[in-house]
Amino acid sequence: MKKLSIEEIESSVKTVSEPMKTKSDKTTVNFKKKRKKRKIKRIIILSILVIVLGIIGYFGWISYQAMKNIFAVESAPGLLGLLDKKPLKGESSGRVNILVLGVGDEGHDGATLSDTIMVMSYDVATKNVAMISIPRDLYVKIGDNGYSKINAAHAYGEQNKYPGGGPQLASETISTVLDLPIHYYVRADFTGFSKLIDAVGGVDINVEKDLYDPLYPDGTLSITQGVHHMDGALALKYARSRETTSDFDRAKRQQQVLVALKEKLLTTSTLTNPKKIAEIIQITGDHIKTDFKTNEIQRLVEIGKTIDSSKIVNRVLDNSANGLLIAGSYPQAGYTLIPKLGLGEYTAIRAMAKNIFKDQSIANEAASLAVYNGTTTAGLATKASESLKALDYNIQYVGSAQTLTYPTTVIYDYTNGAKPKTIAALEKYFNVKSEKKTGEYSDNDIEVIIGNDYKVK
Repeated sequence: MKKLSIEEIESSVKTVSEPMKTKSDKTTVNFKKKRKKRKIKRIIILSILVIVLGIIGYFGWISYQAMKNIFAVESAPGLLGLLDKKPLKGESSGRVNILVLGVGDEGHDGATLSDTIMVMSYDVATKNVAMISIPRDLYVKIGDNGYSKINAAHAYGEQNKYPGGGPQLASETISTVLDLPIHYYVRADFTGFSKLIDAVGGVDINVEKDLYDPLYPDGTLSITQGVHHMDGALALKYARSRETTSDFDRAKRQQQVLVALKEKLLTTSTLTNPKKIAEIIQITGDHIKTDFKTNEIQRLVEIGKTIDSSKIVNRVLDNSANGLLIAGSYPQAGYTLIPKLGLGEYTAIRAMAKNIFKDQSIANEAASLAVYNGTTTAGLATKASESLKALDYNIQYVGSAQTLTYPTTVIYDYTNGAKPKTIAALEKYFNVKSEKKTGEYSDNDIEVIIGNDYKVK
């Protein structure tokens, strides 16, 4: 028999002493490995969840903080209020009116004066929108503060701690001028306006004519005619420049930029981009104030998506030949504007505001009108013509008739029926039938002779 060496004996003992691994032992090992992997996976998932919740928490926090600044309430309503959609004030009566105020940045001279004053109206039946710009130099009575330029209404409200502040006093003043209820206001400063445009990636503006302003506060402004993609800084300059044009031209440009901004805000690329939304919320919280409630915002966005920007009606109160204003003569107030009918006489302005959504066929027919006073009441033809201008009638001449004994108003049609929409509208307005002057000549398409039956509207 062969003798085993010490090494061989030790090896044999070691082999015998090691337990034999069964199938059950292998299963236990695999289970431990899988459990370890699941634990690592859970840690990764929990980590991601914590990060996501952190982002949501941050987004919610900045939203909450922004809402406290944006909404004119004592405490910000919960974010869930956005899910509880609510109709807007004025929808039940067919028209929603929103006052838009642009003010200077905090700390600037005259920061509380409203540089931009605009009323945006939504017609529920037609889903159309109208924008009425009011010049800041319009001389009006502001509450108990006497007469002043209308841009001081907001300033008085802020300085005198008026209930509801500057926006409320401005709303009441403008409501009196237009004879329209102001349901909401939105107030923004220049920096917020500029930052919002940058946040949506800029806006595309069709510049109708070259704009050159060497007197602009931040340096010469020069923009050529044509389509330009504008960042916030350029769009703000475009909307504010007036030294080489006019306050009325500036108002038109402001309306143009606001429409372009609305288009970009409501694009899918903006509404589905959390980063952009967070940035917009932060900007609005710092620079914008409104009395919209959170549960009205969702409805406002819905309405905004249905608006056809190409059909927006734009009006600027101005002192052009067919405008409703003239320069005032109040040296203590500097340059001022007043209604053509006289200080505080808002009849024509109110007619324009009330009828702004009417059929545009009168303007399209562009019939020329002469308005004569056929009574002994001085100024009656002038008052009638101003009201007609507000309704888009093309008034070419105002004067006195050869005789002043007309008991009722008369409408003479020299077009042989070529301006049917205008004639029909005038017949309804004066509640009389027109008379065709076939074969006869007049310098104008239609002549209206005001009679004693006319009541100033």
